[in-house]
Amino acid sequence: MVWNKVKEQLENTFNGTVLLAQDETILLQGAYGEASIQTHAPMQLHQRFNLASVSKPITALGILLLVQENQITLDDDINKWFAKLPYVNITVRHLLHHTSGLPDYMELFADHWNETTFATNEDVLQLLTRYAPPRLFEAGERMEYSNTGYVLLALLIERVTNKSFSKYMTEAIFKPLNMMHTTVTSTTFTEQYTNEIAHGYVYDVYAGQHVDPAEFEETKSTICLNYITGDGGIYSTVEDLWKLGRAVIHAQLWEEALLEQAFTPSTLTAEQPFSYGMGWIIYEDEQLGKCVWHNGGWPGYATTFKIHLQSKTIFVFLRSKEQELDFEIAIGEAIEKALITNELHLPKKPKQLKAVHLPTEILKCYEGKYQLQEHPEHAIEVVLQEDNRLYIFLPSSMPLELHAIKEDEFFLRGLGVLVTIKQNTLTVIEGNQKTIAIK
Repeated sequence: MVWNKVKEQLENTFNGTVLLAQDETILLQGAYGEASIQTHAPMQLHQRFNLASVSKPITALGILLLVQENQITLDDDINKWFAKLPYVNITVRHLLHHTSGLPDYMELFADHWNETTFATNEDVLQLLTRYAPPRLFEAGERMEYSNTGYVLLALLIERVTNKSFSKYMTEAIFKPLNMMHTTVTSTTFTEQYTNEIAHGYVYDVYAGQHVDPAEFEETKSTICLNYITGDGGIYSTVEDLWKLGRAVIHAQLWEEALLEQAFTPSTLTAEQPFSYGMGWIIYEDEQLGKCVWHNGGWPGYATTFKIHLQSKTIFVFLRSKEQELDFEIAIGEAIEKALITNELHLPKKPKQLKAVHLPTEILKCYEGKYQLQEHPEHAIEVVLQEDNRLYIFLPSSMPLELHAIKEDEFFLRGLGVLVTIKQNTLTVIEGNQKTIAIK
């Protein structure tokens, strides 16, 4: 495969950096677009990206080191460190596997937080303790992706080590692996390294241009959560993640038996939505073998980090200008497939959808709860906010704004998801999959 030609073909497909390697051999490495729309500085390979949920497997690796050093065990009850937490019988293992049943902290902040104040992990703990929203299920009963659990894992590291999460991760993982451009976020970091950061931009579907998330109505409410860590909040580069991938493949810092546990899905009585180990999504690839990976998203950023353990293939994709998520996933799949077929077939770049404003009286008609046809125990809620913006509350998801294409057809920005609401029937259309709910 002529990877230099692939590098050229990727020009103008996305704004970010990419790396594909087989163990110590880098096959493809490229930087595309610009690091800042203000300065138009070109994107560089050393640019640091907000990893969003790709931070989760890194947090999990930090926890595994504490297990390895016998400072904690996977079956320790977390009330050992969080005595006032109003939820019992939750272990470290439950947090790692997303089987704790803890409620999502983002809903708490939407209801009980001043958006002008940056929140911390301790604030997450305090809101959980103060308001005690009901748990989603008993620990170990089933799996439901939990940002809250990984925030508590970062706090747990601080309680056990008496160090900040940032200092511990730097000393225990980043420095030993020579990941010199990887940092846990903080206001000091973002101010000090502003020229090294690939700044994330969202697409303003009304103005038809990319803007800072703080300038767009739908995303500005998330800015106060930018410095919460564990579930997100680590900044890194494609090369540093390649170093981490190699360290995982070769069990450089971690015992092989412990990594094997991390790469084994949890065993539950209820069916899991996808195979998830301790911080890693797991699947078998016919050609490249077992893959442990994670992806992430935060306003302006989309990230992917894959490690194929047997073939020692590492793939990193970091993006900083929002476009349709399915398109970006297809780019990554095309690059990985090229490794097998020696041919690159890139997807066609979709047009950015533009939104229109609908009158309040029309939007009010869509408000209400819609019961899922296939899972009647769950509901989708549509709410009209005071500022005349329509939001959809999907099960196990933070509220998302519905942007109108026309009177009864909406889309979720950047996700490639359409929503129609006709005659009290709400339909969520994602690719070929349709989810129907009745008002």
